[in-house]
Amino acid sequence: MSFRWLLDRQILRHGYDIIHSAGPNTDVANVYTIQTVHPCKMAQLNPMRVGATASRLRRFCWERYDRAVTAAERVAYTSRGPLGPRYFLPVSGGTRDELIKHYPDTKSDSAGSNVVVIPNGADLETFSPMQRPLHREAVRRSLELADEDFVLVFSGGDWRRKGLDLLFEAIRLIDDPRVKLLVVGHDRADQDLRYRPAKLGIEWRIRFAGFRSDIEKYYAAGDLFVFPTSYEAFSLASIEAAASGLPVLMTDVSGAKELIGDNVTGAIIRRDPKDIAEQVLRFVNNRPLLLETSRRARQRVEEQFHWDRVASDTLQIYRNLVAR
Repeated sequence: MSFRWLLDRQILRHGYDIIHSAGPNTDVANVYTIQTVHPCKMAQLNPMRVGATASRLRRFCWERYDRAVTAAERVAYTSRGPLGPRYFLPVSGGTRDELIKHYPDTKSDSAGSNVVVIPNGADLETFSPMQRPLHREAVRRSLELADEDFVLVFSGGDWRRKGLDLLFEAIRLIDDPRVKLLVVGHDRADQDLRYRPAKLGIEWRIRFAGFRSDIEKYYAAGDLFVFPTSYEAFSLASIEAAASGLPVLMTDVSGAKELIGDNVTGAIIRRDPKDIAEQVLRFVNNRPLLLETSRRARQRVEEQFHWDRVASDTLQIYRNLVAR
């Protein structure tokens, strides 16, 4: 809240032609990239926090933060003032629908022509199948994974929302010792999930890599990206995994249909351990399917989800603003 208050006053002291904000960081932007719609996210996240092993102070901070972000969104996205024409750039069709539902004033006309979907992207060189021959063997060796292991990759924090507990249950149901799970990222609020594999008797099949700034190397070590999340605007991790040549299994959240299509680059899964296990085994037991889906995953990102296209589409928004 203090950041927004100070930022608004700094921005207004200068004569900027275009102000572009990633979310409600300021009330005086002309362009807002919409990475999340907080009321929708909270509707999914709050029930899961009931079982989290977070301290009372952290829970207090969650509550204050959620209130502040929701209030900031309402003011930033619905206030008019002297801002002139504005554009809203949700990162997926689902996020666009959530934005218009909760903040209908974002539409400047009945067609909503100032609400334009511009998705996230991936760096096609950093995230590439070409990383495999460079890093796959070394990363697997460091994690004590064998060449013949079939490695599922999960990436991110906020583990309960993203379904890591469900993924542990799915691993327990898969009666194939070659199938291992690599968890990249950490979640300080749900550290108890680190002990869940031991309780399930599958700790020998799980690898925790922690937070990694070189995550492309860990995608290179994997075979399949699995992401049973309950809410996303458009998961950047799923795009980067697909760019790395990993088929993507994820729930039917915003962005999933754009990336996966009709099971072209992976599969839509349910937040159900049995369904997750069955979908994983489809790829474990069908190597031609795995290879073909891997190729199509990379191809889709090359065609639709790279930063050059994001930059070009965003530049066109700027041109429209200048013209208006």
